[in-house]
Amino acid sequence: MDAVVKNSQMYGAVVSDNPLLLRALAHPIREKILEMTYKQPMYPVEIARKLKMIEQKIYYHIKILKKSGAVKEVEERQLRGGKAKLITPTATAFGYIMKQAKGGEVIEYSDYPPFVVGGVVETKIIVGSPDPHGPNRARARDGHLASEISSFFGRMGTVPWPFVFTDIELKDKTGNLVILGGPVVNTLAAEYNQFFPVKFVERAIISPNKEYVEDWCGFVAMADNPRAPGKKVMMIAGRTGSGTRAAILGLRKYFEEVQKKGYIVVQGFDEDGDGIVDSIDLLE
Repeated sequence: MDAVVKNSQMYGAVVSDNPLLLRALAHPIREKILEMTYKQPMYPVEIARKLKMIEQKIYYHIKILKKSGAVKEVEERQLRGGKAKLITPTATAFGYIMKQAKGGEVIEYSDYPPFVVGGVVETKIIVGSPDPHGPNRARARDGHLASEISSFFGRMGTVPWPFVFTDIELKDKTGNLVILGGPVVNTLAAEYNQFFPVKFVERAIISPNKEYVEDWCGFVAMADNPRAPGKKVMMIAGRTGSGTRAAILGLRKYFEEVQKKGYIVVQGFDEDGDGIVDSIDLLE
């Protein structure tokens, strides 16, 4: 997917050098169809009913929007003896490029759904508060590692502001969340720990296959956000600060594995002897 920028905000977009896209959007009925189906995918019969129009006219406008690439069909089911398909926009923005125009710098980004979609980062990073808090009255000391995660997401797309919150600051938990640190120092980690395929049981890291108690062991795990259908929660944590750093390195190196399997477990090492994790082994 392409992207466009307006008022310093980036939006996933369909950008084309085909004038059909401009013509398709330059009609009030088709504009209404886009707006309506952006809020919620709809069947043509529902659109016709809402707009108080003949269904065949709606099919005509949808056909033009589909041909231009502005909408797509996402689901099919039997309605009133025939097949009907849900319609939804292919993007939140649309653009036209003149055929003779020359572009500038080549920008590469990687989608990492649902955390990064179309060059836009759609998540929040939550670190433990450095002040005594939670039932353990613990102070988190790994908040500085959020910059390592931010740089990872920043090279994939535009990040929102604010992007990093402490666990005691965050009020809205309905989006995609990336939790840094374990349950002792991060109250959100304690709240969501039970939902992950790899989790903490007391001080041990428990995976579907094994228990890990090594200090420089860490993991990255994903789970559905129980507060928000379609959204995800990711936990990046270790038994110690070095284990958490190893987990971050694991995310950067094996993020496709995390996306495919739902988790990784890594062991960190200090190969140059400076006391900082600089390499990892993938344990599972």
